[in-house]
Formats: sequence, C-alpha cells, structure tokens
Amino acid sequence: MTLRSSVAICLLTVFLQPHALRAADADLSEPVAQDTARRWAASVEAADVAGLETLLHESYTHTHGTGLLESKSRFLEMLQNGERDYVRAVIKDPVVSLFGSTALVKGTLDFKVVLPEKQIEGQNRFMMVLVRTKDGVQVAAYQATLLNRVDTPAPSPQPK
Repeated sequence: MTLRSSVAICLLTVFLQPHALRAADADLSEPVAQDTARRWAASVEAADVAGLETLLHESYTHTHGTGLLESKSRFLEMLQNGERDYVRAVIKDPVVSLFGSTALVKGTLDFKVVLPEKQIEGQNRFMMVLVRTKDGVQVAAYQATLLNRVDTPAPSPQPK
C-alpha cells in the first residue's frame, strides 16, 4: 500500500465515521421507546419539572383526554405550581412502532390527578411521539383519548 492510499483511507475513516455514528444513533429501539415513555410517566407523577424540561422536546404539545391542548411551557407550569398533581400516572401495555429516528408509543395510561377543585381518576388511551435529537430521545407530543373517569371533590387541605 502506498502512502497516498494510506492517507486516503485514514481521511475517509475520519470523515465517514462521525456520519456513520450519527446514522446509527438516528434509530430508536422498542426498549428505548418503552423506557422513555415510562420515564415520562414517572416524571409527570413526581412533578419532576427539571427532568421533564430535558425529556420534552421544545415543540412538545400535550393534549388531554378532555381535549385541552397545552404547550410544553404551560404543561410544566401547571405541574410546578401545583395546579395539577398527578398522584398516579402508570403506562400499561405499551406498543411501539418505529420509523427511523421517530417512534410512536401507544397504550393505556392509568391516572389519578388532583386539581384545586376536584380529583379525576381514570384511564386514557394515548399515543406519544418520540424523536431522536442531538440531545437524545425526547417526547415531542402526547395525545390522550379518555376511556373512563370518575370525578370526586378535591381533598381538604391538611392543617400544617
């Protein structure tokens, strides 16, 4: 092998390797998608605004089973200021469809949420859109269809 060939191979390796890594990183797997969906649910239940800040894509939209549509900033604001407290948010039977750097996760969300005026307990059928970005896998959208729910009065505040 000549010096020229060796230099050419080295240059090709250096320039193509990052592209090959980016292409490999662009694909999602079923376990990664399921784990991301479950991390989203756990973060919502824990009102982990800092964790959700990085997990949610900047263009995240959240469509509740009631039809209420919220942006990322509004969804996080409601969690942070306590206007919405998810006591339970559990994903059941997730099914993943993969499309390169995008995944759809579909399943059932078993939830209980406390609002200032009432508690809502029930189940939603949901679809979540995940995308691989330079920051890793992020949730781009959550869309819920209400399956059933029970509303009860909000618990009385406990004396401190």
